[in-house]
Amino acid sequence: MPVDQGFIRNLGRDLVLAAYLNWGLMGILAIQIYAYYIAFPKDRLLAKILVYTVFLFELVQTGIVSHDVYAALASSIGVEDPLSMVNDIYNHWFTIPVAGGFTGGIGQLFFAYRIWMMTQSSAAAALQITSKSPSKGPPVIIATLAVASLVSALIAAATFFRAKTFSLLLNQEDVGAFESLASIGVWNGIGAICDIVIALSMPYYLMRHGTGLPTTHVMVVKLVRLIIETGILTAIVAILHLCLYFGNDSAFIIPGLTVSKVYANTMLVLLNNRMEIVAGRRRTQEESHDSLNSPTAFRNPATSSRQRSTIMVSNDRLTFRLNDIPPLPKPALLSKTGSRDREIDSISSKSAIVYVHKTSVQVVC
Repeated sequence: MPVDQGFIRNLGRDLVLAAYLNWGLMGILAIQIYAYYIAFPKDRLLAKILVYTVFLFELVQTGIVSHDVYAALASSIGVEDPLSMVNDIYNHWFTIPVAGGFTGGIGQLFFAYRIWMMTQSSAAAALQITSKSPSKGPPVIIATLAVASLVSALIAAATFFRAKTFSLLLNQEDVGAFESLASIGVWNGIGAICDIVIALSMPYYLMRHGTGLPTTHVMVVKLVRLIIETGILTAIVAILHLCLYFGNDSAFIIPGLTVSKVYANTMLVLLNNRMEIVAGRRRTQEESHDSLNSPTAFRNPATSSRQRSTIMVSNDRLTFRLNDIPPLPKPALLSKTGSRDREIDSISSKSAIVYVHKTSVQVVC
């Protein structure tokens, strides 16, 4: 079957762009995995298994994509029929539908589990107040949509495998074209709906939990905004992939080869959102803002500046830094170290550090 040279030229361009984006997102994912490894060594075993499984899977997918793009563009130089080599699907039946469905399904099921746990805690709190418990429908719906999306992705992979070439896969007059359109349409459509349900359900249950603390409330609001943005992003990528494929455009390869990386980075962004950069620009600005607005902030009445106390936790020590402590009358404080007691006459400095060891308390002025 003759292949249009314009179609092959566009296909080669799309393969190169997709490979660039795939490698770029893989680099971002590697940085996020390293940050997760450093910051959260005590996370639940289930979360660690999911994170590292997704990373290894995406690493394999990136290697296969690199091999296929090299085989299509570099290995085709000097052969008798280079157009057919560019047109071949190779292992894209795995890198597009299987990778996208697997990684997306893991992420969606993970969020379904998180929402289910929040409904459990909400139900326990509601039973203490009323006899009604919150609905558990959203996590069940999300899990059902995630499984359906994964199954349809596997069906789409079968159509990719049978087509063998991109031109035949996009040929609307082919006998299997309807099956291909249906499977890819169901996969991306259900995936987009599932992402939107997650983007709406997670903020609802997070805001429902309200802590009553201003600082914690600000963190919850930021997390809600992040969930909505990432959920909409994954939904947009899935819908774009669907529209380009329905439009018989070879550019569907670009969102197709990157959708799994988008899902993986989305999951890691939400997990790493718990990290805080100590003494960073953003934290310094937030602390100054909180200290100006919080009525309970520690401050020296004799000065106009307001400062807060700092608590640092290590393996065997709990350190409190209390700033601007006014002078205390004699005797000021008793310090007990081991079995010896001694009296501290006075505290005249404007700062004190209290070290709380496992068996002793020590005050340093």
